[in-house]
Amino acid sequence: MPISTKEDDAPKKTTPPMSFKKLVPKILRTNSMKNLFKSKKPRPPADIVRDVTKLLIYVDSDSNNATSPRRNDKLAQLDADIRELKSILYGIEESEPVAEACAQLTQEFFAGDTMRLLIRCLPKLNFETRKDATRVVANLQRQPVHSRLIASDYLEKNIDLLDVMITGHEDPSVALHYGGMLRDCLRHQVVASYVLKSAHMKKFFDYIQLPNFDVASDAATTFKELMTRHKSTVADFLTENYSWFFSDFNSKLLESPNYMTRRQAIKLLGDMLLDRSNSGVMVRYVSSKNNMKVLMNLMRETHKCIQIDAFHVFKLFVANKNKPADIINILAANRNKLLQFFDGFNTEKEDEMFAADKAQVVKEIRELVATAPVGCSGELFKPIAGQLEQSVGAVHTRKCQ
Repeated sequence: MPISTKEDDAPKKTTPPMSFKKLVPKILRTNSMKNLFKSKKPRPPADIVRDVTKLLIYVDSDSNNATSPRRNDKLAQLDADIRELKSILYGIEESEPVAEACAQLTQEFFAGDTMRLLIRCLPKLNFETRKDATRVVANLQRQPVHSRLIASDYLEKNIDLLDVMITGHEDPSVALHYGGMLRDCLRHQVVASYVLKSAHMKKFFDYIQLPNFDVASDAATTFKELMTRHKSTVADFLTENYSWFFSDFNSKLLESPNYMTRRQAIKLLGDMLLDRSNSGVMVRYVSSKNNMKVLMNLMRETHKCIQIDAFHVFKLFVANKNKPADIINILAANRNKLLQFFDGFNTEKEDEMFAADKAQVVKEIRELVATAPVGCSGELFKPIAGQLEQSVGAVHTRKCQ
């Protein structure tokens, strides 16, 4: 039988339960609850931009250890601050952005040269932060401050930043982000004019053919934006650089072995030539028999969409009222096969405009009168797909004996 001790026999002391009335004030005195009920005062947009600038300067410094905990903390804070900038510019959920806050942010962003730091540090940021940074830069290109797009003035004075964005296509990890930034910067005519006149223009023909599909497609999208947005600037560029530009355009894009490259290029060519601003360039382009050979080859493609887009450019050669003699002779030499081709050439869906254009082209070809013996002009158009051969080889011209 267990022996009872003095302690066991003594009655246990219990703490009386605290009343709810006394418990609540005690809980509210704790730090956690204070923070819960205390509303956080939002920082002014200019202060956030200044914090981002300081953090970018830190990240940009080569003296910092890339794996140090302090650096990681700074990057985490930078991620949060850039997200906050994006929220101010785009709004949160259903709330619309506040114009005054956006204007303050924009003014500080360009005054503090934050855009330069952000572009330079982009490769050092994580993927999600790069996406947010791209959206911030894109939005700021169209933010007015006192009815002025100060982004345009900033880029005119810091035009070298365009070099960084363009050559960024060479790094697949940041190519899409730099490409997105560049396209939004191209809304400013001063930027488009610089890029068109720069040595970078020739690089786009290489970027569009990069083996990375996403990067190549992004470069093609930027190239299209560059060649179609600012009409008068593009017209001047094409007039002054006609020879090398269309030589590269034909050989590197229209005659590319890559299907997507050819498809995007023929669509863009049609958009450029059919634009009224480029009427002089269009007349020059459709007066070249070598250009027409390229288009006739594209109409022999087995891909319907390329055939259709090629036709919309080819019809300009036929419709030209001042066709050079060599083009007339080539069309006359290929008359029968062209007419045979057009007899079975239709769109997948009924298209009245296409049908009218085709009828006019057929009419023009039927009525052509060669200026030289047909045998000396040579046949260029060969059959494909039942009526015309399926192979898409080079066009051969038979020389006069």
